[in-house]
Amino acid sequence: MPDRRFRAVEASFSQLSKQFKRGDISRDQYAEALKKLRLVDGEGRCWMIGAQTGRWYYYDGQQWIQSEPPEDGVEAVLCPVCYHQNEPEAKNCESCGAALVKTSTKIVCVVCGNLIDHNLKTCPFCGAGLCGQPEGSVPEQKTGTGISESKPAESGSIYLRSVDQVSFLLFFGGLGIFLGVLFGLVLGSTEFFPGLVSALPVFLKEMQGKLMGGLVFSFLGGIFGFVLAAASGFFLALLVNATIYFFGEPGFRLERSRRRISLK
Repeated sequence: MPDRRFRAVEASFSQLSKQFKRGDISRDQYAEALKKLRLVDGEGRCWMIGAQTGRWYYYDGQQWIQSEPPEDGVEAVLCPVCYHQNEPEAKNCESCGAALVKTSTKIVCVVCGNLIDHNLKTCPFCGAGLCGQPEGSVPEQKTGTGISESKPAESGSIYLRSVDQVSFLLFFGGLGIFLGVLFGLVLGSTEFFPGLVSALPVFLKEMQGKLMGGLVFSFLGGIFGFVLAAASGFFLALLVNATIYFFGEPGFRLERSRRRISLK
């Protein structure tokens, strides 16, 4: 269970987030209030909660890294109705008011493998329905005509922390070379776009519509395409990293749905 200080900050963050969404406080006031919610753990690491993601980050001396907050060593009591984590001494759920039944008996969710209370009807981690298998049990698999075999759902979240400027530069630069060579070949070997070469030197104008013009224009187009596209890719990477720094890391949820394979 997360440390009490971290849980208190999470509660304060929830209230601030609601006030900001209602327009009760400005963006600057919201950001300033979040700065006051920073914590230092027992190892001397500074922790903060993300303004956009609501997740915890600690500073390793160079960058902010997303991680789970430290545990306080006290096992929480999970509400069987709403799955809210309550204090160990709580008798009723702080969220929905349901009576809490403390038990040390746990079962293993056959879908995600997490240990959960045996009195829950669905797994709070993956949402799979439970049938009350004892801990460590493996569901019986049946095969034969008309029997369907289920595959566990796989899910996870990926958070984009930064993008590599060099890789963006090379990728867009390569794309620029391809497009530049293609455009230069069309421009030099045909006379479809006479207005585009009007500002070029005379010897280049005379090459337009000839085989040599196609080769020269494609070469020049490749160079120009690389410079323009590579610069665009580099500045795009800088813009993405700046956006992540100021507004938080965007998250992507990857999920593979269950397949049902009919064995005939």
